[in-house]
Amino acid sequence: MTVSVYDEHPLTDLDRKALAVLGEQVVVKSLAGSAVFHRLPRYVTEYLIAKYVKPDTWQADLAKIQGTIKTLLPDQEHRELLKEKLLTAGEVTLIDNVEVKVDLRSGQRWANVPALGDSNVRVPGSLTEQCPGLLLGGLWGTARIKYSPADDRSPNELLAFTPFQVGPPDVAAFKAKRKEFTTDEWAGVMLQSAGYAAAAFPDRRSRMLLFARMLPLVERNVNLIELGPRQTGKTYLLRNLSPRVFTVSGGKTTPANLFVNLNTKRVGILGTRKVVVFDEIAHTVFGDGDETVSTLKDFMESGQFSRGALSFAADASLVFSGNLDVVGDQPHPRYKHLLEPLPEAILDSAFHDRMHGYIPGWEVPKVTPASIASGVGFVIDYFGEVLARLRDDQFADAVRSVPMHPGMTRRDQVSVERVGSGLLKILHPDGGWTPEELLQTVTFAAELRQRVHEQLCVLAPGEFKPRMMAPLAVTEHAARDLKAKA
Repeated sequence: MTVSVYDEHPLTDLDRKALAVLGEQVVVKSLAGSAVFHRLPRYVTEYLIAKYVKPDTWQADLAKIQGTIKTLLPDQEHRELLKEKLLTAGEVTLIDNVEVKVDLRSGQRWANVPALGDSNVRVPGSLTEQCPGLLLGGLWGTARIKYSPADDRSPNELLAFTPFQVGPPDVAAFKAKRKEFTTDEWAGVMLQSAGYAAAAFPDRRSRMLLFARMLPLVERNVNLIELGPRQTGKTYLLRNLSPRVFTVSGGKTTPANLFVNLNTKRVGILGTRKVVVFDEIAHTVFGDGDETVSTLKDFMESGQFSRGALSFAADASLVFSGNLDVVGDQPHPRYKHLLEPLPEAILDSAFHDRMHGYIPGWEVPKVTPASIASGVGFVIDYFGEVLARLRDDQFADAVRSVPMHPGMTRRDQVSVERVGSGLLKILHPDGGWTPEELLQTVTFAAELRQRVHEQLCVLAPGEFKPRMMAPLAVTEHAARDLKAKA
């Protein structure tokens, strides 16, 4: 009897609906997690499974993919054997992460093929037209390389390339598919796509906290901080969603690697990535202290940075994450404020006034096997790219349409607009929210900014005074409740 993938990985009604409506854009996450494709990133694994693995023949299909990978994906120690094969046979087919650069001086396109250790592989224009992703940070795929000894300096040519990643996604189709799901169903699909089991986070609050972690991908120049206990996956989500995310894991940062190297004129990670995560922030050292922090503050405010005579604009969003001791499900009472675990270099009110939201990491459950996605979700490469494309949309006008409590500063307003806009993109990319859903979203966005402001009142009590950040409807409702209790 044929064993179906559904027998091995039981699917929910939502999983079956997602498979029926979303087709090749989704994958069974438990199957992707159990497949062992050595040395391939998770997003490539999911793409291959979604495209080539069928429910009724999944075991044979997986074995076939694994056999192909074993044959065509060379490791570093076999590089010289691969080059020998290319030299004698005149052509090889291999799996690699290929990136193409354009040299305007020579009028040539050059591919970097790590398996050969060759960054000057000639590329015909037809290939970059077929696979523009080669020019946008590179793609994993099957490459056919030809050896042409007539050209001594660049003897190798990329003849053909079959990508293992999605091309530019159809965002309009993605938005149209949203209409096929209720808000609760869509939230479940989004969680599964990000790697979380929807059933492990059944309540709206826990889901909104996880969606807040996804904000930096869908919204330009949003600055977030999350401190909480260990093993809650503070950076797990962003690390696994997109190759456009760069993680600085403790260690030392410098103006050269963050902004621009004045010697090489090469732009740093803030100018080349969509999201920069400062993980283990308590252990991060900011080299050239004042210059780095000062430039970072300018960037957090304006989206621009300068070094020497060079100035740049960038849309990278920033995330500062780290550990915070807790007692039960609350921060340890020994903390005077919730920014105390941060390094002294950034323990500054002007720095944190530029934060758009503080995610309460102590409310997020620790990652367990039960919280890892096993159902159906978007193929992660496709999902991450769609989220990044949603940056082009703006729902700030919708957020502004909600009357807010008076007394908010311009930075407060911008914070609520950016966070609220990003959350709407995640939950309602088609713009189809109800008035109640809009109010709930803006209320949550205001809460994240409120938490920032409360820490500022402790850091600099002479400059920052307590004030309310919430929609008027919410504050009026709270006032009625207090009056009734009195």
